[in-house]
Amino acid sequence: MSLVSKIAIGVVAVVAIGAGAAAALGGVFPTSTDTHPPCEELPTAAEARAALSRNESLATNIEALGEGISVEVGSPCPKGQDRALIQVTYGSKPEREAIGNLLLRHDGFGVPVHLVEK
Repeated sequence: MSLVSKIAIGVVAVVAIGAGAAAALGGVFPTSTDTHPPCEELPTAAEARAALSRNESLATNIEALGEGISVEVGSPCPKGQDRALIQVTYGSKPEREAIGNLLLRHDGFGVPVHLVEK
């Protein structure tokens, strides 16, 4: 085996190990799957506010799951688009899991919910 081949194999091994370590630490491949529908499919801000108002007790229950959790009407769309959803902000993975479990046991708000890590 030539010196060039040995160097090439060594470089490939180092890159593979580095990519694996980065993926394991979450640096290369994102682990969050929280997304929202396209803006044109979201309800208006007024509809989202009405949904939050109708489901105030659900919002209160969600916020009670952790100190850093908040529930509000949010707009992930560019300025000028009257589109919104219910945005739940959380600070830790256990909070995220608790929110997900609670939402699975309830009917939801009637509009999309977007979970956002602080």
